[in-house]
Amino acid sequence: MERQVKDMSIVVPIVTPCTPSGELDLDGLKAVCKDVIGAGCSSIFAVGSTGRGPWFSRDDRARICHTVADQADCNVPVLAGCMASGLPQMLENVYAMADAGAQMAVVTAPGYFRYNQKEIETVFLKFADASPLPVLIYDIPDLVGIKLDVEMIIRLARHGNIVGIKDSTADFVRFKKLLTGLGDLSDFYVFQGKERFLADSLLAGASGFVVSLVQIDPRPFVALHRAVRSGKIEVARRIQAEISKVTGLIEESFKQRPETSTLFHFLNWSLRHRRICDNILLDHEQDCPPWLADTARKVFEICKAASLIE
Repeated sequence: MERQVKDMSIVVPIVTPCTPSGELDLDGLKAVCKDVIGAGCSSIFAVGSTGRGPWFSRDDRARICHTVADQADCNVPVLAGCMASGLPQMLENVYAMADAGAQMAVVTAPGYFRYNQKEIETVFLKFADASPLPVLIYDIPDLVGIKLDVEMIIRLARHGNIVGIKDSTADFVRFKKLLTGLGDLSDFYVFQGKERFLADSLLAGASGFVVSLVQIDPRPFVALHRAVRSGKIEVARRIQAEISKVTGLIEESFKQRPETSTLFHFLNWSLRHRRICDNILLDHEQDCPPWLADTARKVFEICKAASLIE
């Protein structure tokens, strides 16, 4: 399969607006898409971890993907999460996402069972052989429970239908090894998945980044990317320093409240404050604790100020 290189330098793993009972808010989803596209983000990743894809039924995930695809024009590629606990479900997901308008499939190693590296590689190869969409491998050991071998990723990159990797391991030394090992593949995407390493990753040659916190305020993330691309390295590093402050505050909050919904509370506070959408939380995640709302306000103000750095 011939690869086509598209601009996907700032990929937003988009949230899924919904009612507290879990009914989709498609108008809210359209508003979120309009917000990030209007800010200059280049691609949207639907029904990933940040969009709580595994929570929703396959039919709802298809509705989400279809809505996102309708909002994106031909210059805004749509990626869709196809993660599952086994290869049959992964393949069912990718066919549904392809029918819903996705242009790229995103998959992690299958969850639930414990696998070795060779088993994971076999699953990825079988998935890529059968997938109607180009495949982006998503390495996120915090959720899957295993970090992918660099050598395996480099082998997988030679498959004609595997076109990229999102690295959310928080291991920048490893990330540079990936860039070196994949340096002869100019059409292979290597994305940074952690906010602390955005400027360094771009300067090292990364294709771009895929990070959740873009939705707090897309402007500083877009400004950082533009600063690197235009050679304004000092500006990029100043913006990165502020984004790292934000990351530090959120990491400290996770120490006090380790639930995944802590991230959703941060994003929900900012999206509501910016009047983008009403809600992304579910009933069981309860109200935002006052201390977390105070931290969310600080995070929002830091992002707002970072967007003005010149």
